[in-house]
Amino acid sequence: MQKSASILPKFMSGTITQSLFFLNVISIVGDIVGLPTSYYYNFVLEEKFGFNKLTKKLFIIDTLKSAALRIVFVTPILAGFLKILDHFGESFIVYMCVFVLALQLIGMTIFPILIQPLFNKFTPLEDGELKTAIENLAAQQKFPLNKLYVIDGSKRSSHSNAYFTGLPWSKQIVLYDTLIEQSSVEETVAVVAHEIGHWKLSHLVQMLTYIQAHMFFVFSMFSAFINNHSLYSSFGFTTTQPAMIGFMLFNDIFEPVESVMKFAQNLLSRKNEYEADAFAKEQGYSDNLSVALIKMLSENLSTMDADWLYSSYHHSHPILSERLNALGYVSKKKIA
Repeated sequence: MQKSASILPKFMSGTITQSLFFLNVISIVGDIVGLPTSYYYNFVLEEKFGFNKLTKKLFIIDTLKSAALRIVFVTPILAGFLKILDHFGESFIVYMCVFVLALQLIGMTIFPILIQPLFNKFTPLEDGELKTAIENLAAQQKFPLNKLYVIDGSKRSSHSNAYFTGLPWSKQIVLYDTLIEQSSVEETVAVVAHEIGHWKLSHLVQMLTYIQAHMFFVFSMFSAFINNHSLYSSFGFTTTQPAMIGFMLFNDIFEPVESVMKFAQNLLSRKNEYEADAFAKEQGYSDNLSVALIKMLSENLSTMDADWLYSSYHHSHPILSERLNALGYVSKKKIA
């Protein structure tokens, strides 16, 4: 290891620099290896069912943008991760959790402002019945709505969605143009009511708290591996013990436990989805939300039913039949 490191340029003599170079190379190689699969998914599978709106040019541009953004943003994050490990040693756990929390909050702030506009165009929702209805709902619930945007999701896919972003005191609601096209005003407002329910019931705070507890547990377990000489030597690292290599090996060993953690996270997510649906129902949007869900899943060709245990483990959202039962929706009306 030392012999090979000696032929590297002087600026790459540090362990952290070498680790970052290694990870970026692995990431780029992974992108190249995954290109055929990604191409097949978009231009064969999605195309077959009428979802793909990507051109080959846009596909290449998106791939290059994603790779560039990963290098620009992820590299300094990994550098910070490695620096904390190097500086604090075995007492890194609390500092690392604070670092991860800070990254989450910063990411939530800059993603809708700096990153997503590189891929999608945001247009203010035009004045009209839909905008007025959403603003009235936000005012009624004291939701700190700052701006209403429509995103050109149809540029890449015919799938539909809606979400909100922003700081606690200034929120932006983003609607996919496909959602507006597929749903009536009342149905779109019902979907927004569901999203506001997540905010009203502090689901984001719950998920952030869970993630922090998850990270604390992961880093606590990793602290038992970080100086495990036999682990490194088993994979040929006899003279040096790069922390990033140790973390990668630890992730493979930790995978069975991570599966349990994933199940717990999905249980929390599913609980929150039921509660957000119940919130929308309390506001009088039960039928409209039900119809909107049916339309979205029909248009997206999503799975409408599955074994309850399989769904609990693999799905972060309840399946359609479960959500409709919880909403108490019973209708013989034909869905347009």
